[in-house]
Amino acid sequence: MRHRVRQTVRYIGAAGADDRHATETARILRQLGADEELVVAGLLHDAAKPVNTLLWHRIAGVLLELTPRVRGRLASGDSTFARYLDHARRGAELAREDGASERVVRLIARHHRRPVTQEERLLARADSEALP
Repeated sequence: MRHRVRQTVRYIGAAGADDRHATETARILRQLGADEELVVAGLLHDAAKPVNTLLWHRIAGVLLELTPRVRGRLASGDSTFARYLDHARRGAELAREDGASERVVRLIARHHRRPVTQEERLLARADSEALP
């Protein structure tokens, strides 16, 4: 959770951060030697995050990691907050519908969970380093 808090704090005052974040994540992944599928996952990992996500959505999302059941209930629906909380799953579904490989879909779906594989660790590292 400490990592997520640091990420959220780095977003404070960073106007337009999400606009640059995907391309910067992909650039870092390339620099780290990632293959093309991992780079694609980096480009698409936040595709379902609502454009109008506010700072309080991010802060509440980090705090709700302490209560997964509550977070799960709040992630249903179509409000901006629900879409923010559920953007990893929704993004994975969009990628699958667009024909992305199952590997890319899995990486997108898991990008807010604790990384367990080397490729998930690379994506998490690039995601973190790509923040403003």
